Amino acid sequence: MTISFWLILTIVSPALSQEQKSPVDSIPMEKIPVKIAEGPCEPTWKSLGDHFKVPKWFRQAKIGMWLHWGPQAAGQDGDWYAKWLYMQKFAWPKYVNVYSNHVQKFGHPSEFGYKDILPLWKAEKWDPEKLMKLYKKAGARYVIAQGMHHDNFDLWNSKYQPWNSVKIGPKRDILADWKKAALKEGMKFGIAFHGDYSLWWFQPAFLSDLEGPKKGVPYDAAQNYDGKDTWWKKMGLDLKDLYGIDLKDDVTYPSGFNGDSVAYRMKDPLSHGIANGNLKKNIDFARWYANKWTNRVIDAIDQFSPDFIYFDGGKYTYPFAGWKTGRGYRADATPRVIAHLYNTNMKKNGGKLNAMAFTKGDEDPRAVAVNSESRVPEGIKLDQPWQAENGLGEWFYRKGTFYDSGMVIHQLLDAVSRDGNYVINIPLTPSGELDPGGEQTLKDMGDWMDINGEGIYDSSAWNKWGEGTVMMEIGNLGPKQAKTPYTSKDIRFTVNNGNLYAWLMAWPSDLKAVIKSLPSSAGKISDVKLLGSREKLTWKQTEAGLEIMLPKNIPGKFAFGLKIKGQIKGLESK
Repeated sequence: MTISFWLILTIVSPALSQEQKSPVDSIPMEKIPVKIAEGPCEPTWKSLGDHFKVPKWFRQAKIGMWLHWGPQAAGQDGDWYAKWLYMQKFAWPKYVNVYSNHVQKFGHPSEFGYKDILPLWKAEKWDPEKLMKLYKKAGARYVIAQGMHHDNFDLWNSKYQPWNSVKIGPKRDILADWKKAALKEGMKFGIAFHGDYSLWWFQPAFLSDLEGPKKGVPYDAAQNYDGKDTWWKKMGLDLKDLYGIDLKDDVTYPSGFNGDSVAYRMKDPLSHGIANGNLKKNIDFARWYANKWTNRVIDAIDQFSPDFIYFDGGKYTYPFAGWKTGRGYRADATPRVIAHLYNTNMKKNGGKLNAMAFTKGDEDPRAVAVNSESRVPEGIKLDQPWQAENGLGEWFYRKGTFYDSGMVIHQLLDAVSRDGNYVINIPLTPSGELDPGGEQTLKDMGDWMDINGEGIYDSSAWNKWGEGTVMMEIGNLGPKQAKTPYTSKDIRFTVNNGNLYAWLMAWPSDLKAVIKSLPSSAGKISDVKLLGSREKLTWKQTEAGLEIMLPKNIPGKFAFGLKIKGQIKGLESK
């Protein structure tokens, strides 16, 4: 997953408008020579758009669980561990200590790099069936399982990537066990593929310290292993399959540059000096890598028949788009694997498409659903199916994660009130367990959904998302988000089964709720109920809005649902 301050790049990502065209549009999109399943979908964005219709299950589900877990959790130091352990300098602020922590705990990256972390990850206490029961009870109706992250390690019995969880570490097929557990609970199952970044993302592993006693000593990806009997050689593994290659010949330096090339390449973790567009000196490697990635994704689709697939990326981009996170090679890998999923799914379902794909950018908004990472859109979004996704703390486990259930519920309401779904990641420890705080968050979610689920599942947006001025700060969920100063004037709306649901983001101290969006002119209201309460409410509708007197006994915690019936404008077509 990209990181919380990836927010600079990652908001809800519609297709590219004329003003947002990529800087590589003049570069032809090469065709990946990998065969896909026969069917109506061709590996083009237009063909995907001509055939995709959002499955009914997605709108009904509303809540998903992100299973963002893998060997990077072994560092217990947050997201992008496989990169930051090589960055003595220039790591982003939250990660400046990862390098030194790694050196102290495991050793210097010239001697003990990310490849050596992989066998340490055992997942020895991981119980997917137990976890899936908790996720289901918390209200989730689908899960996103990590298939590969930017670390280029496959979490299944991969035919095309020997660096995988069956061969190394847990010696288990993580995806197979996640899917088995999901099916047992009747939940939809999707797979996330982030490995396209690895074309350029691991470049720091080929560099060295910039200062100190080991300055200039190559990190493990650049070491000479000739004549050395390493653990990975004994297993028949090649470091190229994990780290890629050193792209030093494709680094673009400023005119007249005469500085430290290692520092220059370290400085920007989002490019490492690799320009937008196709690699030039190493274009054959880029083609090899994209072909391999395409085969890996198709292999997972064929093995697991997922209900959806998911791709990471920066704003307006996607794997192998040729720019931003998709830099290095412009090819049809993404529409190709999506077409394979759609065709195989339609064949399985008698011609009906029940699968979908999520990206953060596309070249036809009709083709896919989109992700909004660590925030929600400003207003109601109806042009594409979408989900807001966020993590409690770091995407990968970090010791000392801050837990607060209220911020999860509040952000969930921010998403569904804008016509989206909501997906939350509660990090698993390296051994595969939840912290006590994570278990409590799931319990609190379930308790809240038991009371309020009727206004969430299968709901849609009203003609406005809410009232009030207080908004949660964008970013991964943490102390700042938990302290969002909501009042009872902050309200969110959803619609379901002809009823309007008004969600109070805080309980009014005077026991009076005022909904300004429902004056007499908005339509006649016939009934108002407080979800979770049997007490009859007193209410009146004036031109100032709907005024409701609430009982002294508070039903539940975090946010409070009012079920409103009547001839209300905007409900006619819902």
